[in-house]
Amino acid sequence: MANRKITGEATAITWRDALSVAYTSDRMWVITSPNMKFVPAPPVGVVDVILRADYRYGIVDPTQWPQIYSPGHEYLCAIPRYVAPPHRLSPLWWTPHEQTDFEHIEGCTLKCLGLLRQDSIRSLCELLDEMSALVADVRAKSRQHVDERLIRLETVMRHSRERLQTFPCTFRDAAMQVREAQRYWLMCRAFLDYYGTHMRPRDQHRPVNTALMGAFTTDPGVVQTLYEAGIPVWWIRQDASILEDIVVVAIEELLEPHDICTRFGATHGDVLYRGLVGPGHLAAMARGGHTYMDISRAPLLVVDVVGGYAPALSHREYQNALKSPHGQVIHADTSTPSGPSRTPGSGPSRGSGPASVGSRGHPYERPTKKQASHGRGIDKFADITHPWMPIALGTWREVMQNVKQVPRANPWGYWIPDPGMFVRTQTEERAVRYFMTWLRLRPGWLYMLRVRDAALSRISPQWWRDFLYGDTGRSDQDRETRNAIRARQFMLVFGKAFQREDLDLDPTAPPSWFGRKLRTLDKALCPQIVWEICELGFRYELLALDRLLVPLRNATQSEEWREDLIGRVFPDGSLYGVTALPEEGREGLSAQVPHRRAPYLEAFRVVLARWPRCPPSIHSGVPITTALTAEMIVARERELVQYYVETFYDESGRAPIVPRVFPRP
Repeated sequence: MANRKITGEATAITWRDALSVAYTSDRMWVITSPNMKFVPAPPVGVVDVILRADYRYGIVDPTQWPQIYSPGHEYLCAIPRYVAPPHRLSPLWWTPHEQTDFEHIEGCTLKCLGLLRQDSIRSLCELLDEMSALVADVRAKSRQHVDERLIRLETVMRHSRERLQTFPCTFRDAAMQVREAQRYWLMCRAFLDYYGTHMRPRDQHRPVNTALMGAFTTDPGVVQTLYEAGIPVWWIRQDASILEDIVVVAIEELLEPHDICTRFGATHGDVLYRGLVGPGHLAAMARGGHTYMDISRAPLLVVDVVGGYAPALSHREYQNALKSPHGQVIHADTSTPSGPSRTPGSGPSRGSGPASVGSRGHPYERPTKKQASHGRGIDKFADITHPWMPIALGTWREVMQNVKQVPRANPWGYWIPDPGMFVRTQTEERAVRYFMTWLRLRPGWLYMLRVRDAALSRISPQWWRDFLYGDTGRSDQDRETRNAIRARQFMLVFGKAFQREDLDLDPTAPPSWFGRKLRTLDKALCPQIVWEICELGFRYELLALDRLLVPLRNATQSEEWREDLIGRVFPDGSLYGVTALPEEGREGLSAQVPHRRAPYLEAFRVVLARWPRCPPSIHSGVPITTALTAEMIVARERELVQYYVETFYDESGRAPIVPRVFPRP
């Protein structure tokens, strides 16, 4: 290279030539580019993927620096480069600040939870919505199969957007979700541009688009492809491969990374991946929207015992846990349940009819004297009549009343408090305390459902009664002692994710519920609050059962697809919580008119059709559409409900929480 003539002119450059050239720091390799005037330092060899203080991944992050061109991730070379405000795309590089952009939830038992201000994320959300609409349009117009990678990128981006707007969390979690949404918008844009524009055949090469990230490669075929497509490319090769007839315009110094954060983030340098650059390190940064800082990367409701979920602690176990000098935390029990281990779908069938799938082995050997679905002598399959309990859906009520119950041991616990607890109280004063405490606890509880090994199904019913009732002030113990006991109750459940200082046992601000601040309980809202509890219970139980019956091997990508699939059963598309009270005509499964239920019943059918031993009438039946008569829709609905209720009872040993009619004022 030292003896070569440097032209200093960029005339008649081809893909083989060098508009710029630079040596690596060890002088073992030379890097040339046929279409860029600078040469960035390449991330090569063995690298560590570590989350940095800005919630990105430093030089190995394809949204910040060019990477090695890798099969399966080839479109990343078309990621747009940073643009500064006031460019309309600048929100894609915006960084939130806790003091100005984060708003804590008032009246919440966990004072560290909150949401980013709507004004702060509005511009970003508009870009995300535009991208979702663009991908939907591409899918609608495509005459061929749409690449699953694009569908997944948009799905993860959309989920991150939903969490940004509706999922209370810590500031660090919120900042992480901003980065997730930004990352997947950039990847969607890169995918659409790479395949929709740059890879389309042309008679001559495209002018280089210097606003794209570009890529490194050792493959001359890739160099030619990217050069012809107008994408920045840098060719890593040996000096001897640069022949006499190759044009070299300028020799440059290697450009080292700049304006890229290298400080370790909140994980204190935890290595997410260590290995060669390429598909492995790129996949490590594409975990999807399950990545949080203060809670785990685990998906919702991980199966926590062999063959199912943990039963609730007994009253004695709960009291012993409270007396633990170290404030024992409830954790997942990964041991086998009492009796022989079982596989999903092995419980006995209940009843007859379309949902009956034949006799199956009983999962436990030791039945109790009373049925598992009769907590404290109460038949949980029976309908509840109370002014605050929303009306049961006709089909669900009929199926629940006709389930043939068999004595069962070790039933699953609850992820959401039993709705009947709020209306079966001995006094109205106790019920009011339950409601107000739940409204304060609700954001933190939904947050805890994402914590690995939290095993919230192990929560004792007595814990719910104790904690929801709270400190009455009438105890013989002094207030300091009462607060210490209550804090111990709190840490028993929340100690997996929070410290004692995160707890506010006596918040002065009123709790909020769908935009209403409630200093005192508005009893007219009680039916709607119970409706939401029923809805949450149904959503989480449906997800838990689906995760048990349909285990997925590729956890990162498949769980996103699972949550998107189940989310279609509900009008707001969310599994993390009820994002808004249902509008007239959009009540989903609880709509009174059968034709309004039809699209959500079809989504429900698609979910159930994947389960083992699903009746042919469900998995092979015609879709449930508005073209069917009302009678046919109800008949198909009965099949689905019966199969779901009986399968849930087979696996859990207790009655499910089911959706109810939304009570309008």
